[in-house]
Amino acid sequence: MRIPFDDCNTDEPPSSRLTARMVGTVVIANALEFFDYFAYATFAAFITQAFFTQEPHARGALLAFGIFAAGFLSRPIGALLIGAYADTAGRKPALLLTSALITIGTLGVAVVPTHATLGSYAPFLVLCCRVLQGVAIGGEMGSASALLVESCAPARKALYAGCLMAGQGLALVVAGSLGIVMYGFLQAGQIAQWGWRLPFALAAALIPVQIALRRRIQETWQPGRQRTPLRESVTLYRREWLIAIVLIFGGTVPTYVATYVSSFGLAGVRPTIHASFVTTLAVGAVTLVLSVAGGWLADRVGHLSMVVISRGLTMAAVLPAFHFAALHHDALTLACVVALFAGLSALGGGPSIVVILNMFPVRGRAVAMSLVYAIGVALFGGTAPFVVASVDLFTGGHLAAAWYIFFSSAVTVLTVCVMRERCVAANR
Repeated sequence: MRIPFDDCNTDEPPSSRLTARMVGTVVIANALEFFDYFAYATFAAFITQAFFTQEPHARGALLAFGIFAAGFLSRPIGALLIGAYADTAGRKPALLLTSALITIGTLGVAVVPTHATLGSYAPFLVLCCRVLQGVAIGGEMGSASALLVESCAPARKALYAGCLMAGQGLALVVAGSLGIVMYGFLQAGQIAQWGWRLPFALAAALIPVQIALRRRIQETWQPGRQRTPLRESVTLYRREWLIAIVLIFGGTVPTYVATYVSSFGLAGVRPTIHASFVTTLAVGAVTLVLSVAGGWLADRVGHLSMVVISRGLTMAAVLPAFHFAALHHDALTLACVVALFAGLSALGGGPSIVVILNMFPVRGRAVAMSLVYAIGVALFGGTAPFVVASVDLFTGGHLAAAWYIFFSSAVTVLTVCVMRERCVAANR
């Protein structure tokens, strides 16, 4: 059985040319790329009012998150196309391509008129923009993570992968901070009418900066003429594909449930606008710090061991935390509870990326990582708000989010422990 869980030795030569400037460039550009996705979730309540005013509140929220999920469901297309491009033309050209594609989608969301102006064409156009963004994001993670991990010393792989995941925390910090600033200077009606568009406009304005940063990246590894065909990769590494998707499952559900709960609240109590933005900021700050901390620890205790620790702590904390939040309906409790389970999950983000990358050969790695991440996030992350809202609506309860997080973490821990035991037994 070939599953090099905690083995840092891969078949690519180590490089010492990775600088702090290069890491910062990749991470900041990645944060800008993901900012638009988190901004959509952060301002989902206002987007619902803009494009689904004709629907009842609960159904409008479901439709808004349905469009949110559609952007994720289009990720595998980008993962396949852009990931393959990264394995043939290089990681840097692929990252430049994703930046160009996301520019169009982000501008579209910023300028599409509301339902009152265009009718049913308005949500359809937003859907098209989200799909295009999904295609771009689909090739982002595989290319960016492969670039960083292949360029760093083996003893620091989880740390740098954690830095990449911290970029998503940075994106949440910016989204929450913008919301707080807007709340301080604009009335709620102004935010609902046009203020929610400002983050998307800002993201579009910063994309040229992102492209400029990526043009300065010095790629340390160039792909050869041959790469592992996708069909061969799936056939030879089918067990690794399954384990990799489970690893993504365990990490992506808490992340996107956190974005949903930040906007729509816990235990059936909807937070105020300001509380929602503060919670988003808190989640981003904790994710930013603990993603790096988890990567640093993983390089010392083992990558897979850190994943198990992260998911185990999440399981232990999430149900009591949600029950506590059900008894205390205040902004501070909301921020602390959501930041708690999001932060515990973030501890395993960087190590999970390294474990997955180490499962696949270098040539063909970008497309494999892109597809695994895209499929996992599309199936379990992008649909998480929709699943949670649907279950709560159907059952009349308010704990679907907590149980979904618990279930995803439990499946991850169980799968990892079983497969690791089999791997050990096979090598005896």
